[in-house]
Amino acid sequence: MGALKDLNKYLRKYRVAVILGTLFLTAANFFLVWIPVLIRRTIDRVEDLSAENFEVPESLISTLFSSEVGKILGMNSLYLVGTVALYGVFLFLTRQTLIVSSRKVEFDMRNQIVEKLMALPQRFYEKYSQGEVYVRATEDVNKVREYYGPVIMYSINTVTRAGFVITMMYLVNKELMVWALLPLPLLSIFAYWITGFIHKHSIIIQEQYSRLAGQAKESFSSIRLIKAYNRIDNEQSKFEVLSEDYRKKKLRLDLIESLFHPGLNFLIGISLIIVIWQGGNMIIEGTLTVGNIAEFLIYVAYLIWPVAALGYTTNRFQKSLASWYRIKEILDYPIEISDKEDAIVQEVKGEIEFKNVSFKYPDADEFVIKDLNLKIEAGQNIAIVGRTGSGKTSLIQLIPRLFDPTVGAILLDGIDLRKHSVENIRKAIGFVPQDTFLFSDTIGENIAFGVEDASEEQIEFAAEKAQVKENILDFEKKFKTMLGERGITLSGGQKQRTAIARALIKDPKVLIFDDSLSAIDTKTEDAILKQLQEELGGRTTIMISHRISTIKDADIIYYIEDGKIAEYATHEELLSKEGHYKAMYTKQLLEQELAEI
Repeated sequence: MGALKDLNKYLRKYRVAVILGTLFLTAANFFLVWIPVLIRRTIDRVEDLSAENFEVPESLISTLFSSEVGKILGMNSLYLVGTVALYGVFLFLTRQTLIVSSRKVEFDMRNQIVEKLMALPQRFYEKYSQGEVYVRATEDVNKVREYYGPVIMYSINTVTRAGFVITMMYLVNKELMVWALLPLPLLSIFAYWITGFIHKHSIIIQEQYSRLAGQAKESFSSIRLIKAYNRIDNEQSKFEVLSEDYRKKKLRLDLIESLFHPGLNFLIGISLIIVIWQGGNMIIEGTLTVGNIAEFLIYVAYLIWPVAALGYTTNRFQKSLASWYRIKEILDYPIEISDKEDAIVQEVKGEIEFKNVSFKYPDADEFVIKDLNLKIEAGQNIAIVGRTGSGKTSLIQLIPRLFDPTVGAILLDGIDLRKHSVENIRKAIGFVPQDTFLFSDTIGENIAFGVEDASEEQIEFAAEKAQVKENILDFEKKFKTMLGERGITLSGGQKQRTAIARALIKDPKVLIFDDSLSAIDTKTEDAILKQLQEELGGRTTIMISHRISTIKDADIIYYIEDGKIAEYATHEELLSKEGHYKAMYTKQLLEQELAEI
């Protein structure tokens, strides 16, 4: 009932359409049940005429113009055509209200899910794979949509049609009605048993499908690596194992579902046999007419679809519920980073201060940042170096609030980051992450990603500053060149420079480079750094790098060791201290000399 309450709240917006759809479907079934009445009247009247030895004309024209027969057949035919036409019109209006509303609900739900996914914290994406998220936002939404469309429509149809049909049966003959409905309790027990099985296995199958989709997506995203390492057969084998598991589980569910409709039809068939047998006895006794039996058989036939629809809707409803529980996990997942009611929106100057900051990732036991204090003046150019795993990337992820510190506070222009508007913070920051991601779009659109309505001049200027413009102009379509998935068209260095251009075009107050020149040769690196010197003026710049040549001109260099600041000063001052930084510098000089030799 709780799940139904959650599902039905999406219909409130379209309740007028749902009410109209219910009325239209009720009207359609009202006209439908009068068709057997007209047929019964025709049969009984013709039978009466036969009993009176009425002479039937030989030709059709004579029949139509015969006063008695023409009146019976003609008028009843007109009534039948009119009744069927009204039934069709109301059925059309039903679909235009109920089914169209279900598509609108699907649209609203999909948008809500994507909006929530955009707001969820990083740890959500560490818990759920891309394939899992994709399936929940697409396949599961499609299955939930069936509740708002077919399930609701067929449920209303079952109730209204069965109500009208059983009422008409009661008016015709109460005893025969009881005999005709005798198999229905067995049907209820059968439906209850089978739908429980469907619900349980629908969840299992959707989870298995998520794993299958995730494996396929991962394989296609890393196809170059798979081919380079000759692991095609291995990846194919992994996919086949998951696919085989999915096939077995799906076939098991299909087997149960395949028993459902034959079971329903069998019970309906028993009803037809009972009507013919018991009705025949009543005709012999003189309590029923042949027309009544024909009418009753049509009513039982009318019940076939509602009863079959009961199985269909129960089946679909259980699958919708299974998918809804999976979607609800996304919608109910807590948003850890959000604006407060009185969030501050002001121009960012760029002063950043870490005050006694400690941080550990959610569900982790150890802190990666430990009691760190650091102040960066507005417009200052600082660098952070340290060994792999020392906490450099974790440190800078706290600035745009990808995570919040576990202990302590980070101040932006003297105010706690958590009091600022998240959107305002991120607009002021140009972030070039360590893992460069480019979209399957044009190069120009990738550069202009963070700016609305960027001009061609802005795009080209940013590309020039990032030393990637010449490479782009070598392509036939230049900035209109379409990139493959994750920017597969470009080399590693070109990807990094395109990502740098994407950060520069924002004209941010704070620039963060997370080892973003690692795939670029030293000559190009020097050219980029010289160009950046002009752009970095007046901006707060934080640069992480493993190359000392990249950060040696920074105003202050911080060496991070085990989540703490081990030492900090200018390049020359650190070399004179004979500490961690000097050891790293000496090692890199030696590696460079060996490479030259």
